[in-house]
Amino acid sequence: MKDLLIEIGTEELPAGVILPAVNYLRERLSHILSRQDIQTFATPRRLAFFLKNFQNIAPEREETIYGPPVKVAYEEGKPTRALLAFLERNKANIEEVTELQKGEGLYVAIRRRVKESSPLEKLSEVFEELLRAVPFPKTMRWDSSNLRFSRPIRWICALYGDEVLPLSFGKLKAGRTTYGHRILSSKAIELKKAQEYEEVLRQNYVVADYKERLGMVLAFLRKETHALDGKPLYPEGLDEEVANLVEFPFAVVGKFEEKYLELPNKVIMTVLAHHQRFFCVERDGKLLPYFIAISNNYPKDDSILKGYAKVLRARLEDALFFYREDLKRPLEDLVSGLSEVLFHPKAGSMLEKVRRVGALAIKLAELLGLSEEKKKKIERASQLCKVDILTHMVRELDELQGYMGYIYALRQGEDPEVALALYEHYLPLRPSDPLPSSEVSAVLSVVDRLDSLNTLIAVGEFPSGSSDPYGMKRLAHGLFAIIEGFGWDVDLSQLLGESDQDLWRFLESRLESYLDPYGYDLVKAVLEVKNPLRPYEAISTVKILAKLRVEEEFKHIVEVYRRVVKILPSEWGEDMVKEELMFEKEEKELWEAIRRLENTQELTSLYALKEPIHNFFDKVLVMDPREDIKKNRLALLYRTKRLFNKFANFSKIVIEGG
Repeated sequence: MKDLLIEIGTEELPAGVILPAVNYLRERLSHILSRQDIQTFATPRRLAFFLKNFQNIAPEREETIYGPPVKVAYEEGKPTRALLAFLERNKANIEEVTELQKGEGLYVAIRRRVKESSPLEKLSEVFEELLRAVPFPKTMRWDSSNLRFSRPIRWICALYGDEVLPLSFGKLKAGRTTYGHRILSSKAIELKKAQEYEEVLRQNYVVADYKERLGMVLAFLRKETHALDGKPLYPEGLDEEVANLVEFPFAVVGKFEEKYLELPNKVIMTVLAHHQRFFCVERDGKLLPYFIAISNNYPKDDSILKGYAKVLRARLEDALFFYREDLKRPLEDLVSGLSEVLFHPKAGSMLEKVRRVGALAIKLAELLGLSEEKKKKIERASQLCKVDILTHMVRELDELQGYMGYIYALRQGEDPEVALALYEHYLPLRPSDPLPSSEVSAVLSVVDRLDSLNTLIAVGEFPSGSSDPYGMKRLAHGLFAIIEGFGWDVDLSQLLGESDQDLWRFLESRLESYLDPYGYDLVKAVLEVKNPLRPYEAISTVKILAKLRVEEEFKHIVEVYRRVVKILPSEWGEDMVKEELMFEKEEKELWEAIRRLENTQELTSLYALKEPIHNFFDKVLVMDPREDIKKNRLALLYRTKRLFNKFANFSKIVIEGG
């Protein structure tokens, strides 16, 4: 057994593709090599895989090769030309021949042990295809081989113990050469054996383990902010991104002028993170005029710091100018300018969208019975909800859309709830995001999403597979999350009227996806009887069923429902029950129970039907020879089924062991 190393050396990869690429390749290599314990290394310049004590054994299998029928293979006990041709074709001799039954006939055959390709031989065969299949967002070509990768591949280091593996990608052949840090140790390094890989790289200023680099970055942030009597402040994911921008991290701490603290915290944090990948420092909720940078080069003097500070000063100066200029013009004055901004090339301007959203928002507020004061706030917020896209700040930093509207509205004296809605109507951006905090924000968020989906689908935009350029799946997920979070039992068709059926089908499919964590069977059971355009009712029912599913009593209820539908003819629809045709005590008791519960909205009230239904089937002959009594009993069972179906089609629910 020997250690195995495979390293793909590249030009600097984008930080966001490194971990997905290395995880994809690890999964594929695990399948090819039949080992799940592959250690990965990933930096901007390399994707590497290491297996300790790998045994490259070529498996053997027994192969049976059938020849002609025995009666054709021999003539008077001697081999015929057919048999001899078979032996020659398979490079076998007569001593290897046996006779085997195949179907109804007896055939000559050869049994032999066949050695298959070893794991590393298989890897060599598929290696080029493997690298070409990595799902990068964008790829590029760099030589006449026309092969593509995220960035040019400059070397392949592939060792099995001390042997070089015969791997290749286009014109590039694998060897034992790797490279250290591009700046601090750029010379070629010849590896003697696979096991020295990680330590040799460390000696040449490359921390190949992503988690170790991330740990170093976080340690720097703790240490340097502690020295400033503060804490690090940065957007989610910046630490992970920075760890994939460097091969050996060094911390650089700098200061900017306090005048820039006039800017809102989020603006400063976005400027630092967006352009420079710098970290902020805060104390008691207030930013301090410092920044922490993670450099890929050792700061032997203050030249790196001076360069960082110079660039940052220019960025902050621009942001401060934009901020002050934006405040000179009321948001209301920008509304008309939305007519020059396209919402979609086939769907008109952003001003038209704002007007649609305003009308829908008032309609939803009325359906929800909100107060006149709330309606006025909603109307005002809908007028201003998109205008910050015309501000200097958002044109420069589009991730501040919504937030700058909130900040400017507050500074210009708008109602705080109106101002907050300009920011919160974009929430949630991701499933992990918080919901809007007020009804004003939530109403605006729901109708903005619904209008976007309706408009985009009307012009033929649909997500396909993993491609969703307009984020329509995300919009639908947020729509359902808000409706669930605020408990709004509204019928969406009342908002848009006779809208495109494609929209309703899309919303139904996304509701299925939203509810998928509760169980595919429960979702299907509920959406078969509940209107998906009243999502709150469907969501609530699925969640209740998910809680009840584990109860023993619930399993009995599913069982009695199945007894009911099993005996009912599938086409039966008669629901008229005549009491004068009831003669058995058990059918009367079931009828009383059904009538008592027909207006119930409590799913657990169905538990009361278990005993009456069992008693009915135990004591009553449904298929009575008298036609009128039989039909009456089937109508009774139909009413029973219909009562269950108010909540779900229980026959779709999977019960463990049932």
